[in-house]
Amino acid sequence: MLGLLQVLNPYGPELLLILRIVTGAGLAIHGYPLAKGGRVKAGQMMKSMGIPPFTADLSAVLMFLGGIFLVIGLLTPLVGLFFVILFGSIILMKMSKMHAKFISTEPGKQTYEIDVLYLLLALIFLVLGAGPYSLDHLLGL
Repeated sequence: MLGLLQVLNPYGPELLLILRIVTGAGLAIHGYPLAKGGRVKAGQMMKSMGIPPFTADLSAVLMFLGGIFLVIGLLTPLVGLFFVILFGSIILMKMSKMHAKFISTEPGKQTYEIDVLYLLLALIFLVLGAGPYSLDHLLGL
């Protein structure tokens, strides 16, 4: 196992870049329809669970703009912190309000496995930042 890590170690910046682009693009693509007009439906769902509807607007904007910021590597630790808060909240909501399981073998059942994955990715960006191939590095942030 150590041999594999030694082989990949020099490619840390490149791996972080790939991780940032794929994660950011996924979040932006997911957030775009919400930011464009799906906020009303998402807000109604939030309201039905006793959560203020404006949180749907905030999460839509964060997913879309935060995803773009991750792709270009701008304010990455701050964006990572916001995503940690967002996905931590989503996980808690799914566990408490929707009674979701981490992984379900039943089709159509709510799960939070993807949310945990995004939470862990956000923690990586919070701790490691954007890396050398980013606007953060270029701007000296």
